[in-house]
Amino acid sequence: MDSLHAIGFYVSSAVLLIGGLGVALLPGRPLRGAALALSGVGLAGIYVSLSAAFAAAVALICYLACAFMVAGPQYRSVETAVGPLWRQLGALGAAALLAVLAYSAFRGDFVHASYSVGPFAARAVASLMLAHDVLATEAVAVLTVVAIAGATAAWRVRDRAR
Repeated sequence: MDSLHAIGFYVSSAVLLIGGLGVALLPGRPLRGAALALSGVGLAGIYVSLSAAFAAAVALICYLACAFMVAGPQYRSVETAVGPLWRQLGALGAAALLAVLAYSAFRGDFVHASYSVGPFAARAVASLMLAHDVLATEAVAVLTVVAIAGATAAWRVRDRAR
């Protein structure tokens, strides 16, 4: 990964982290919806920096739609059994666990696997899977998204008819 891609990856990671913290910590639905949209932009940026444009588009559309639903006036929240203090403490505990896992991942000496093509990495697996059929794989992905959107639209029309 060259320096421009690395900068894009780390900036997008920071945007995703800020958005995620905003979703967890900000008060009010409109602010949480905006933070969720920011998380989607960060995740899409990560996917773009990893040369996964279709996954970036799907993630961005999904996150923006969810942010619109969360910030919208028809959103109804579910009452929780615990108070906000315990939820915040749980979020901080999860963040501490993530920090411990990240530290162990960077400082640990994990097994380095390899196979006949070379080192086992995401790029090697992707090139192995998509070497000859990239266009067909993208077509199947688009067809799947269209089918899911069509099924959702048909379900909503049927649900309104009741």
